[in-house]
Amino acid sequence: MNGRYRLGIDIGGTFTDVTLLEQESGRLVSLKTPTVPSDPARGIVNALHRLKETGVTPEEIVYFVHGTTIGLNTLLQRKGARIALMVTEGFLDLLALQRLRLPVPYDFRSRLPEPLIPRQAVFPVRERLLHDGAEHWPVDTEMLDRTIGEIAEAGYEGVAVCLLHSYRNPVHERQVAERIRRLAPGMVVCLSSELWPQMREYERAVLAVVNLYIQPSARRYFRGLRERLAEEGLAVEPLITQSNGGVMDIGTAAEAPVRTLFSGPAAGVIGAVRLAEAAGIRNVITFDVGGTSADISVVTDGRPAFVETNQVAGFPILMPSISIQSVGAGGGSVVWLDSGGLLKVGPESAGSSPGPACYGNGGPAALTDAFLLCGWLNPGRFAAGSVALYPELSARALRPVAEALGLDLASAADRVIQVAVANMYAELNGVLEQQGIDPREYVVLAYGGAGPLLANFIAEEIRAGGVLVPPRPGTMCALGALNADFVHDAVRSGRMPLAEIKPAELKKRYEALAAEARGWLENQRFDGIEGHRFEYSMDARYVGQSFEIALPIDPAELEGEDCARIAGRFHEAHRLQYGHSDPGAPVEAVNLRVRAVGLTRKPPLERVPDAAGPARPAGEREIYLRGERRRVPVHVRAELAAGHEIEGPAVIEQDDTTVLILGGWRGRVDAFGNILLRRTGEVR
Repeated sequence: MNGRYRLGIDIGGTFTDVTLLEQESGRLVSLKTPTVPSDPARGIVNALHRLKETGVTPEEIVYFVHGTTIGLNTLLQRKGARIALMVTEGFLDLLALQRLRLPVPYDFRSRLPEPLIPRQAVFPVRERLLHDGAEHWPVDTEMLDRTIGEIAEAGYEGVAVCLLHSYRNPVHERQVAERIRRLAPGMVVCLSSELWPQMREYERAVLAVVNLYIQPSARRYFRGLRERLAEEGLAVEPLITQSNGGVMDIGTAAEAPVRTLFSGPAAGVIGAVRLAEAAGIRNVITFDVGGTSADISVVTDGRPAFVETNQVAGFPILMPSISIQSVGAGGGSVVWLDSGGLLKVGPESAGSSPGPACYGNGGPAALTDAFLLCGWLNPGRFAAGSVALYPELSARALRPVAEALGLDLASAADRVIQVAVANMYAELNGVLEQQGIDPREYVVLAYGGAGPLLANFIAEEIRAGGVLVPPRPGTMCALGALNADFVHDAVRSGRMPLAEIKPAELKKRYEALAAEARGWLENQRFDGIEGHRFEYSMDARYVGQSFEIALPIDPAELEGEDCARIAGRFHEAHRLQYGHSDPGAPVEAVNLRVRAVGLTRKPPLERVPDAAGPARPAGEREIYLRGERRRVPVHVRAELAAGHEIEGPAVIEQDDTTVLILGGWRGRVDAFGNILLRRTGEVR
């Protein structure tokens, strides 16, 4: 690929992060610019203008990849399109009934989320397929034509179609789509059987509805982004990151924006995996703290944890994504007191506008204000000096909280930080317990603007094996986007008893899925894919169970006479996950999955020179830490070399974040510029 630069951008709730790679030298440039919530593309244009000031012209950029939260924000704010849903006759209450489970099982006042489509916008289709996909009743075309007329007359922007058992046989959904396009040209149609043909009707319907609901907003944004980039002179076709950690071309993203819902945090995990591997660390807990939230994920043996269903605003998103847990506690999280006078931090965020009080835009007291009042931040170096901070405004905003608590300002700020850490610990501890993980075998990998400030506290709380701070933690998600491959997941559902189905039949079905996934890769509008690979897996369960266990499948297992080896691995996986198994019980596969990975060129890892002597601080600063004032050394990250060691407590400053090392810990710089924190003895 000719050209000088590759550009990765991630739009967060507070900052738009940028990582630029100069292809010939391997040099990386990172910067942050405030996000413009009302016009996210404006933040990208502002970043391009800042790059121009350094001599980088848009015409020289030949690779552009971008993580977006447009779809997620549209769904959370419920500002999507006015759409209709067509379902099998007799199932009009599909969205209202949901799964008949309380969102919080022990709270009888908890309520299911209000459907995105009201009951009057759900229309019946007289047809019926059996569980094996065989046709029981054909589509009643006369009734269908009348229904299409009603939908068109009502002015709906699009129609989602989810018919019973269409995951086994899409013929009826395709017939419905054909007649809609014939009788209502211009009406947008989303078929559940094409978007994600997996068993479970309600979840499949929700996925189709969400995709169509957010699609107009996503398309408008992508169209506007293309126009703005062209105006700036950037001619390359943008790529968009996905929830599964991969990328896709912008045309594919416009058709299936539901695949982008968790794209930003997922890209950060991909970047974290690459950097941890270079540091020789296989087990990490990623800890991404930005301005709005803290995102946590677990990587075991170099592989991120995936989930097949995620939750957004109470809705199940039945599509593979990197497993990420979010806590509403970031640098912009608002500080407040509840009705009982209890100190709270988040989940509401001040964002980038107005931002925390210290931004000078009239914002409320937030976690960043507490960092500033405790002396952890350098007001003149925040976001490389692009955002001025005003400690006196932080003091003014936090003073009412301090007075209500009967504390001085520094003590109140310290208490705010303790509450934020407690919130993060509670969420992370639940994740570790649920997955049966011993944190002593894991290292906390800190990134995001505030992650390196808080990671040492979290590592102490969970007794993790250490903390790893990469060279550019503040722009990790943008760097991760540059490291991402093209990834496509394909699935087929059906009940397949392992005692009855032959490996040859499974192999045939996997090869059909692989061909579908290969076609997706070939249709991507990008000519830089450097090879590909396929990963097979299946969801299996004991006959009669309602939930499955994901099993990776070695293609060699599909060459035998029977599936006994696969069944044996399922029994062992069930024992490890639930503490028991039943080797005599029949096992069935319900979903076959193929992941196609189109390999892309990765940014080279920069090395730092070896240290010629001990690390020398640039100065000292008084900070307030754990109820005490103390003077600590302040180091400049750019001056650290491989082999340098720093004893805590200490502060390390850099353009995109600040690193805080606690007492009882020592940081050591490795050959790639990572700082690895380990305990030196009893933590003080």
